[in-house]
Amino acid sequence: MRRTLALASTVCLLALTACTGTADDTVESVPDTVEDLAEEGPTGLALVHRGYEGGDPETDQVLVFHDAVTGQPLHRFDLPDGSVDPMATEPPVHARFSEDWAFFVYATREPNAVHIAVLTDSEETPPTAEPAEGEKPSAFFYLPVESIAPPAGEVLSDPVVHGDRLWFVSDDPQDANPPRVLSVPLSAPSGTPNQEGSLPLGENRRPSDWSLTPEGALHIRDSVQTRQVGGGGNLVVRQTGDSVVNATLSIDGGQWQSFDDAPVWGAGTALLRSDGSGGEPPKGAYLVTVDAQGHTATRILENADGPVAQYALPAERDAVLAQTPTAWFRVDLDENGTVTGTEELFPRFHDSSMDGWPLAVRWVRTPVAIESPSPTE
Repeated sequence: MRRTLALASTVCLLALTACTGTADDTVESVPDTVEDLAEEGPTGLALVHRGYEGGDPETDQVLVFHDAVTGQPLHRFDLPDGSVDPMATEPPVHARFSEDWAFFVYATREPNAVHIAVLTDSEETPPTAEPAEGEKPSAFFYLPVESIAPPAGEVLSDPVVHGDRLWFVSDDPQDANPPRVLSVPLSAPSGTPNQEGSLPLGENRRPSDWSLTPEGALHIRDSVQTRQVGGGGNLVVRQTGDSVVNATLSIDGGQWQSFDDAPVWGAGTALLRSDGSGGEPPKGAYLVTVDAQGHTATRILENADGPVAQYALPAERDAVLAQTPTAWFRVDLDENGTVTGTEELFPRFHDSSMDGWPLAVRWVRTPVAIESPSPTE
């Protein structure tokens, strides 16, 4: 079992770092503290493993950066025990890390709260227990430093980090009013939150889905009108700004829909997968781009071994890493969103979760230096 994290009463501004290796498994440098790479962050395909290397899916949760060419693990940051539900299908972990990886946010049910954790290292905050026999300890981990407790009768959930703010949902199950989307500054999470919007209730009082666009605009699915877009096939979208957040494409007798709780592509582009109706799902996915004239729909990975299960986007949005049931692929795009190349990279990874594979966060090609302040001092 991974070590128990020590709580600290004082948390300084932390600079990001990670273990660094090369594709041929030769270690160039092994930084020991989060200050060793103060001006650089980790790179690679970032995945959250629930049950890393066959471990317990609740207590062995790790953020791993894999080389985007070979799949080799390059950097590893341990997460707080149970911070990601090991039984949940495709929880949106992509939204729980700050852009510079300094912060990780998560919610707990018992006791209910939203927690903020800061990246630190074993030198800054030594572990309170030795690792189990045969276990290689991680030099870096996320340390919980701040919690937001709910008002009486309310339940907090769905934390999201965007820029310098923390977003989450507050709901009173006994109240007829819909759940509220709130936000607070990461630097002052205990202050009075801003009310950003309300989530309309649907069938069986299920609240509307919501997400943030790359620009930070709030998109509440059931509050946005659908729009039919001309072009090949029948495309219906819900759009906030130029971000296509929800989309349904009917083409060649099949129906394709946007991924639930997945990263929003932005710039009028969305990746769609089969809706699963009609038996075995078709292979690959559809990449759609919406503009003033209509839309284009491009089939990708149609010769792969199955449907696209998840994807990871770089900040540049000029390519995408996509996972099928057995492998990861790279799909390159030009400035118009046209596919220019496809390459199979490496076999997909396994973990001990119900999904059976680690969850995609994002693909980092350009390191992001840490600039975020600590939420507590």
